[in-house]
Amino acid sequence: MTDPHDPTGAAASAADAPATTDAGVNPPASPAAAAPPVAGVDPPPPSPGEGTRGQLLRAGLDLFGRQGFDGTSIRDIARAAGANVAGIAYHFGGKTGLHRACAELIAATLGGFFALADTASDGPDEALDPDAALARFTAIGGGFARFLLARPEAEAIARFMVREQMDPSPTFTIIYEALIRPRHERMCRLWGRAVGADPASETVILTVSAILGQIMFFRVGRATALRRLAWDTIDADRVERILAVVRTTIDATAAAQRTRSRTS
Repeated sequence: MTDPHDPTGAAASAADAPATTDAGVNPPASPAAAAPPVAGVDPPPPSPGEGTRGQLLRAGLDLFGRQGFDGTSIRDIARAAGANVAGIAYHFGGKTGLHRACAELIAATLGGFFALADTASDGPDEALDPDAALARFTAIGGGFARFLLARPEAEAIARFMVREQMDPSPTFTIIYEALIRPRHERMCRLWGRAVGADPASETVILTVSAILGQIMFFRVGRATALRRLAWDTIDADRVERILAVVRTTIDATAAAQRTRSRTS
């Protein structure tokens, strides 16, 4: 039997569908009553061939980021995706499962992006001399900035992640363990090699966090940045101007910490 909630007609056994949905919501007998989009929510149009699962993921990512988990109903998500409410239970087992799947999507998207950026690497981090380690640190930070600040899909990802930072749910553990912790630890190792310091030290962790925070400000503080700079948007050229300032900070901070390491 084909999945009645998937307009692409992908085959699936009815026995695979969860027996229950979120409390108080009974799956309709037919997908014909897909509701119109939620007012004020305009998720990007589905790509050709994208099925119900992908549409629900993108709508969930956007709405969870804007409204939070408790403030978003499965009906809201279904309307924004142009899908049937029962599709959430079919594909994710309910709202909690969809929320978890959004975190897994973020980890996979950003993890894949960093992996792609690494294809130009010229050897393992452990083999780098201090200057090469600093150069790699700077390059990875630049790639992160170009994705976070200039790519349109980064807005929904940033909203979701900021909300999880401000009010962590069990889903935060997925993002932290699969994405944040390993990337942050690697940046700390590179910084430690660059300045001759213990990568697990408080100073290195604080330094790396502060440098990444300079980049993240232009996403989470975007309205302030645009107003103060009299910009209408942050395009690729402006990202490079931001990065020029961040690189100055990186170089100056590295020089100061190298001097401290030599004299301590």
